[in-house]
This record gives sequence, C-alpha cells and structure tokens, in this order.
Amino acid sequence: YARRYKGRLVVRFDDTNPTKEKDEYQSSIVEDLGKIGVKPDVVTFTSDYFETIKQYALWMIENGLAFMDDTPQEQMQKERMDRQKSKHRGQSPTEALEYFNLMCSGKKDGKAWCLRAKIDMSSDNGTMRDPVLYRQNTESPHHRSGTKYKAYPTYDLACPVVDSIEGVTHALRTTEYDDRNAQFAWIQRALGLRRVRIQTFARMNFMYTVMSKRKLAWFVETGKVTGWDDPRFPTVRGVSRRGIDVDALKRFMCSQGASRRIVNMEWGKFWAENKKEIDKRAKRFMAIDKVDHVVLTVTNAAGEGMEFLSTDYLPKDPSFGKRLVRIGKRVLLETVDTDGMEVGENIVLTRWGVIQLTKVEGGLEGVHVPDGDVKAAKRKLSWLADVPENIPVVLSEFDNLVSKEKLEEDDKFEDFINPNTQAETEVIGDVGLKTLKEHDIIQLERRGFYRVDRPYVNGSKKLMLFMIPDGKKKAMSGLDGKLAHR
Repeated sequence: YARRYKGRLVVRFDDTNPTKEKDEYQSSIVEDLGKIGVKPDVVTFTSDYFETIKQYALWMIENGLAFMDDTPQEQMQKERMDRQKSKHRGQSPTEALEYFNLMCSGKKDGKAWCLRAKIDMSSDNGTMRDPVLYRQNTESPHHRSGTKYKAYPTYDLACPVVDSIEGVTHALRTTEYDDRNAQFAWIQRALGLRRVRIQTFARMNFMYTVMSKRKLAWFVETGKVTGWDDPRFPTVRGVSRRGIDVDALKRFMCSQGASRRIVNMEWGKFWAENKKEIDKRAKRFMAIDKVDHVVLTVTNAAGEGMEFLSTDYLPKDPSFGKRLVRIGKRVLLETVDTDGMEVGENIVLTRWGVIQLTKVEGGLEGVHVPDGDVKAAKRKLSWLADVPENIPVVLSEFDNLVSKEKLEEDDKFEDFINPNTQAETEVIGDVGLKTLKEHDIIQLERRGFYRVDRPYVNGSKKLMLFMIPDGKKKAMSGLDGKLAHR
C-alpha cells in the first residue's frame, strides 16, 4: 500500500502498558516482518510521545473535555452500561487538574483516579460513553522509559494523537476496533489534530489456535513452548521453523486479501499451499523405524553392502542431480509394510526394483528380479540396506496447542490446553542425510516432508528433522506418525 502510493510504512509499537510490554515481543514482530520481506521505513514507539500525549491530556482538562474519576472499576462499567453519568463529570478544570497531578505523582492516593473523556453517555456506541484516557500504573518500570512516568495514556488516547502527529494518512486496524473509530475521530476533532483515515481488515484466525500476542506470551512464560520460534506457534518464525516456504506464505496471505469478513481458517489449506512449493525442490531420501523394522534377506544381492545404485534426488526433475544408494544382502523394511506378505509375492523396493519373496515364516527372504514388472507389484516400499554407515535420526511431529476448534469470547483458553503436542520417533537414516544443513527441506519417502532443525554431528548429536504438514488429514502410506496428521 505504501509502496504503491509512494508513501512510507510506519510500524509502531503501542507500548502504553508497562506491565504487559517486553522487548522480546517487539523484536520478534520485527524479525517476523523481515522474514516475509516487509521492511518498514521507520519503527516507532508510542512511549516516545508520552510527554506530548500528556500535554494534550492537560489541554483537554483545561478546556472541559475531560475529567478525573475515582469510581471503582466495576461500578464504572455498570454506569457505562446503564448510560449513567459519573458523579465527577461536572468537576471544574482546576479540581480535575489537581487529581490528574496526584495520579501522575505515583502516590497511593492517586491510584484510584483516572482521566476520562467527556463525550456522550447516551450514545448507542459504548466506546463513546466517557472512555478512560489515562491511568496510574506503578507495578513495574516501563521497558523503555523506566520509572520516569507513573501514569500512562490508554490506547484510545495515544493512537489518534500519535497517528496524526507522525504523519500517518491511513491507519491499518483490524475490525475488532470498528466501534472505536467514532471515538478515534472525536479525539482528533476535539484536539484539532489532522484527520487520519482508518483502513480496516479482518484478523485471520485459525482453528485450534490462539493468535493474541499476550496469550502466546503465556505459553512462553509458563514453559509450555520453547520460545517465540516454537514450531507449534502461529508466528512467522514458528511456522518457518516448522517448514513453511516464505514465498508460499506470502502467496497464501495475498490470496486471502484484506477482507473485512472474519474467518476461521483450517491449517490444512495453509500447509497444502506450502506443499505445492516445497514438493518442487525437496530432495528424496529414505529412513526406517529404529525399533519397529524387519530384516529382508535378498539372497542374490552382494553380501557386504558395498554395491551402489544411482538415483535422482527428484525423480520429476533430474536437474537436481543424483545420489548413490547402498544396496546389500540385508535390507531393513518397516514392520507395518510386511503384514500379510506371501511366498511368491512380488514387492518393489523403491529405486531398486522388484523382489520376489521366497520365504516369509521365520524371517523374510527373497530374490532380486532385474527385469521384474514394477507396475504389477502392489507393494512399493521404502527400505535401507543394513550397513554401518547408516545414521541415527530423530523425527519430531507436532500438534495444535489448543484442543478446542474455536475458542469463544468467554472461554478461558487455559482450560483447553492440549497436553500432548509433540512426539519423537527414532529412525535409521540413509547415509546421504549426513550432508544436510540446517533449514534444508527434504522428503523421506512414504513418511512425508521434513525440515532440518539440527544437522547430523555424530551418534550423540543426531540429525533432528521436524515434520512438515502437507494439508491432508491422513497420511498416504501406512506410516502414520504418533500424533494427528495435520
């Protein structure tokens, strides 16, 4: 928007509540924007304008546009609901100024007082019923201004003031602030400030997910996740760590548009868009469960596992190059793939060829059939030659942090925490996996797509792969993970 009209993009942090603001929230947002190529022309903070906002508040008091109130919070809420004016609404500017200074002093006697705008208590719009503009907060130092201030403006006063004086022409806000648009305009008119247009759009919600920054902070602070880049988090850093392609992410967001209609998106659509992109470049490898596997003896194969075959990294795009696959007499198969096997049955070992089974009871045996009919065989299996060069790999999969599809407004999200959101599976991996670097995206054939979270170092520092959802509700093979496939 800013680029199209040769303007500038301002990213501002409305850090008006010292109790709830932290540097890590803000740095994570800036980093997330950078990951998707959004580079603001300037990053500002409402706290830079505290003194200016305070002067505007004093001007409102002096001109009879605001008053100080010590009505208890619950009673104030009831009076606003009942459209009943505060007993202090008619106080003089001199009296209001006295209480304002008391509030700003940080003294205990000033804690009960707050500044309220004198708008319209009969309005059908509840936000116009004398909203609170300033209140004391001495619970903790502000993360930028320290203990300089003891009282802070609310969002309702700070936004219209700072938007105007910073030169903002179009303020982008989500639809939950729609009721406050009239209040925003009133404050700008009352203070004689330049008008700012508000461009509203709907917040995108996802099922089984909380999107609120402060709710996400609860997961971080309680140790239920590893940080703001946890792969279960709906942050840009979180989904990037899980394996989202940035181009796919931007394409998905643009496809949704700046609609005013609130929607609850399914994660499946998000990940399905991602799969289209990563499928084009994810090199193929194989891995077999470390514990739940069966040995197949291929009686006519070379015994020492010193033979190789050459295969494409990407069968659909040979330009990605080739890799060598070890073949040998002892071959590892997934146990689940061997159920119901019969003597005489032809199976396909992917990338190698057809094996005809000659023995099933008491251990699997078979012979390699060089000219076997690959298409005629019903079972097409992933496998590994049982050789010492294979490496240990840990596969991690994740589930939603919230167990309820859609949290209602009065739901306490802490009551719907999913206790089982991460599972690990140890597998034996192709030696070619040693070459992978952090952030590489691959496909383990018949298991799915994975992102490298930690490259292979040695037997104690194993290769760590994070499973990337593909948008499907069921795995295509029988190799289901330990958690729901989503």
